[in-house]
Amino acid sequence: MRFIIILLVYAPIFIFANSSFSFGTESNKFSLKDRTGEMEKFLFHSEPIPIDKLPVLQLDNTEFDLMKQGYNLVLVNFWATWCKPCVEEMPSLDKLQSLFDPQELKIITVATGRNNKKTIAKFFSNQMIVNLENFRDPKGFLATRLGIFGLPASIIISSDGNEIGRLIGPIDWVEEGVVEFFKHLVL
Repeated sequence: MRFIIILLVYAPIFIFANSSFSFGTESNKFSLKDRTGEMEKFLFHSEPIPIDKLPVLQLDNTEFDLMKQGYNLVLVNFWATWCKPCVEEMPSLDKLQSLFDPQELKIITVATGRNNKKTIAKFFSNQMIVNLENFRDPKGFLATRLGIFGLPASIIISSDGNEIGRLIGPIDWVEEGVVEFFKHLVL
């Protein structure tokens, strides 16, 4: 019964969140024609959305603003330890980061909602996730502010601080089309 209630509450939010970000144009720098395979699941905005702050917590509870780091391109992945698709895609996300200089493409993971710090650290250790930094959004404030209503969810942020696209749901991050697309973006 609880599952049905959760489904009835979150399904409309999830559907609305996806449709509100489904607009993109061929004239964008990040053109639809450049995407293949798994990257076709990404939804790009017709106009970039400015992001001024991305406040998160490090595992030691120190506050950290992801927007103040000066990376060329940032991929922020929202996940949770209890989310099976999130857990399954994490090794390929780690592999994607290993293919890029972090100054060109920085992949940040943010455990959102109730996630035990020890469970997060144990997961990263057991899965040998070594290329990704992990942060927390324990009360889900950042995810909510960004309109993230389903997990996993990923957003791409350009060097000028604009969200240019997002993905709700898992993908294979090392699929050839994904790698080629990110190579195109960091040029």
